[in-house]
Amino acid sequence: MMVPMPTAIVLIVCKTVVAGAPDANAAYTGWQDREWATEHSMMVCRRQEVSLYDPDVDRGAQAQTFTPESCWRTAMQLGPAFDAGHKNSNWRFWRAACPVPIVRKNPDGTEDVIAWKMPDCGHRDTVVCEVDTAI
Repeated sequence: MMVPMPTAIVLIVCKTVVAGAPDANAAYTGWQDREWATEHSMMVCRRQEVSLYDPDVDRGAQAQTFTPESCWRTAMQLGPAFDAGHKNSNWRFWRAACPVPIVRKNPDGTEDVIAWKMPDCGHRDTVVCEVDTAI
């Protein structure tokens, strides 16, 4: 039995602070000198699950299988898109994660994917993860 991978990605976004004096050209470039905000030597982050949907399916296109490769490719597009859409906030993209398979080992030595788990923030030694949000 093979359970398909869910079409979702986890973005880990973390709080930042302005680190230095404003850039003289910031009005033109939009650049800000930011660094990760820390509280008690820990980065403050939140985990955001992003559900994906291909609108081309509504127009008659064949649904594409969501694979680990397509997940990572999409995640690396969503991270910078998050930053571009949140320029006026203190939150910035830090990491992405794809669904992780839950595997059953069979007596004959084979394995079956029986479910999928959405990853948590991870890095518990350096990150405090706020309440999950969905975007």
